Amino acid sequence: MPDTVGSEVPVVVRLRPEPIAPWPHTVFLMVVLGLGAAYGALRLRVPAAMGPRAFTYGSSIVLQCLLVGTTIAGLYHRRRFLVGVVGEPATWRVLPDLAMGLGVYLAGCATMLVMGLATWPLHLARPSGVVQALAPHTRAELALWLLVSLSAGVGEEFVFRGYLLRQFTRWSGSPAVGIGASAVLFGCMHFYEGTAAVVVITGLGALFAVVAVWRGNLRTVMVAHFLQDALTGLFLYLHR
Repeated sequence: MPDTVGSEVPVVVRLRPEPIAPWPHTVFLMVVLGLGAAYGALRLRVPAAMGPRAFTYGSSIVLQCLLVGTTIAGLYHRRRFLVGVVGEPATWRVLPDLAMGLGVYLAGCATMLVMGLATWPLHLARPSGVVQALAPHTRAELALWLLVSLSAGVGEEFVFRGYLLRQFTRWSGSPAVGIGASAVLFGCMHFYEGTAAVVVITGLGALFAVVAVWRGNLRTVMVAHFLQDALTGLFLYLHR
């Protein structure tokens, strides 16, 4: 008989990846986003007076910068995270990224159309004129709108598909949980457009999250997000 004295059975220990930031920082960020979603829902019920668009656009850009700065401040390994989000500059492929971003934008439009049709029988809140009231009316406002779209495309993808998607995935050990949770939070930030928009944009957020996981960086979805916002404003400007 084989000698089994002293034999050892190898034990495989699977360690969950380290979170990208302390949990209090993530909770704080979620509280800030939750307050933003609640404010949007309040604006839906009690519309605020529309101020100068230049001020509204400028405030949006500043808030995006503050949100990104707050996100970066809590990271454990900032450089590693930033490289993971956008890649090393030497690896950038501008034309392929732009082309794929355009493709994801078109896929996002199709996703929103399908989800919009699917949710139509539910009679969810669909306020008219909310986005139109924010749309640019002059060339100067259109230029500012493009800057807002750029800040949203970079900033929101950085926070939702960069930070939150990765943090939720590492907490849960499941990419599906990370994709779903980050998409729901992203959708809730659009309560000011109505509950129908929340559902539709949650679907868009899930698509962006899947692409971000597949691509391994955010360059493609940043391009797609920018196109989504910029072309919406351009379309409304041309058809006002």
